[in-house]
Amino acid sequence: MAETLFPTRQRCKTCSKKLGGPGVAVYLGLHCSPRCAGLAEPHQDAATAPRECKTERNSHWEFKRRYRSFSEIPNNLREDPSTSWYWCGHCGSLHIGHSRIDLTRESHRVLGDREALSDLLVKSRGHATLKQVAEVAKIRPIRLKELEDPLSLKFDANALFAVLGVYRLKLAAVLREAPAGRKY
Repeated sequence: MAETLFPTRQRCKTCSKKLGGPGVAVYLGLHCSPRCAGLAEPHQDAATAPRECKTERNSHWEFKRRYRSFSEIPNNLREDPSTSWYWCGHCGSLHIGHSRIDLTRESHRVLGDREALSDLLVKSRGHATLKQVAEVAKIRPIRLKELEDPLSLKFDANALFAVLGVYRLKLAAVLREAPAGRKY
């Protein structure tokens, strides 16, 4: 059963003290303090904080924006399918992960599973709708939806290559020498 999180949850899960309030931190959506959440005290200096809690801006480290609940994330970010968010193991807050692919910084990506491929396709689509991309790729929108869903049992390779052509992406394989003694 899913936990009730802040702001619906009004009391700390561990000590039952009041949870939240204007400007008061909430940890993992359940706790009033790092101690109750089982976390160490967060770093005060962004340079010494773990990578999951900081971002580099203008050649120096800054803390990522902290959200206490999903409802505090701005609507434009929540509704964008290319945006992801996660609970930080350092500060116990929600942070925004990568929201779009930045072609000026990223020239290639290694995809290890179906979920990574789906993520790449969703982020490459950006603000375009399924229907718009499918029309340009000359495929049915349902085929693109199946490609973007990592749990879909259907996978049309021809549709994948059509969509990759629209996004101007090329599929590559990383070839490695087989270890000694391996027959295949």
